[in-house]
Amino acid sequence: MSDQHSTDPHSGDEPSGDSAQPGTDAAATLLRASDAVGYRVRAAIDARTRAIVDAWMAVAVLTYSLAFALSGVGGADGMGLIAGVVHTPMDGVNVPFLILAAFLAAGTLTDGLTQSLHQPLQPRSRLRRFGSSLASVLPLLTLLCLAFIAPTTPWPLALAIACSAAVPVVVLAVRSALRARLAGVRRPEASLSALLSPTGRAATAVLGLWLGAIGLLTGTPFGVAGIAAAGAFFLAMLATRTTRVGLDRLAEDWGRTQWTAFGCSYLLMLSLSVVLPRTTWDLDIVSNVGGILIAAPLVIAAFRPAPIWET
Repeated sequence: MSDQHSTDPHSGDEPSGDSAQPGTDAAATLLRASDAVGYRVRAAIDARTRAIVDAWMAVAVLTYSLAFALSGVGGADGMGLIAGVVHTPMDGVNVPFLILAAFLAAGTLTDGLTQSLHQPLQPRSRLRRFGSSLASVLPLLTLLCLAFIAPTTPWPLALAIACSAAVPVVVLAVRSALRARLAGVRRPEASLSALLSPTGRAATAVLGLWLGAIGLLTGTPFGVAGIAAAGAFFLAMLATRTTRVGLDRLAEDWGRTQWTAFGCSYLLMLSLSVVLPRTTWDLDIVSNVGGILIAAPLVIAAFRPAPIWET
């Protein structure tokens, strides 16, 4: 019986299928854990990026609202809602296009950056954001109506209405910041940086030059040129959306330098919209200098390096 046991071919030391199963389960468990950690890290990074975007848009809406009101505050006696628009060509009709061009560019860029995030928004979050956007638009529409219905509206009331437009997006930005803080994960600093692609450099420079041209043409004696430049800019944004040269795609390649440059150009455009209706200086000089200052940051930033993030 002992001989039979020793000659049994199934009595060797080869591992059975059952003994290999625990190792496979452990590897699968580790893989699932790694995927879960990666998912949480991406979600945390997205939350932080979304908080930065919301904070930027809160500042953009606040400055836009103030420029919208201040470009129309003053009047003949300095106390009405409508500014001394007689100092600007076309009775100041082109100044709102200058403000609108700046804000639409900012909105398209931030929208493109938001769409590049890994984690999509939940339906409730999308609905909340839509409500915040609508609530921000209503005070601006109120100001626009007052400009025609009650042009002698006191400027303190006009500024209060303008500031109320930023309240919903500020609340949204604070909520995003709190969620990002709870996530507690930051994207590591990029170890590599390089110039933008040729397409990215060209698109960034053209954006700066186009915004500068809108500012330059807004104060010229032929005010309709500023409106035409702004209108062409709106059409170009729609035509190039989701393409390689669209602003929404460009935002994904930008780094801190490019975003800072756009922020400077954005604030300069809004500042110019406030100065033009109120200045007693020569409008050609003001608009020419303003246009150059608006274009310069983005043209310079187009040839500066941007970080390369690992995917």
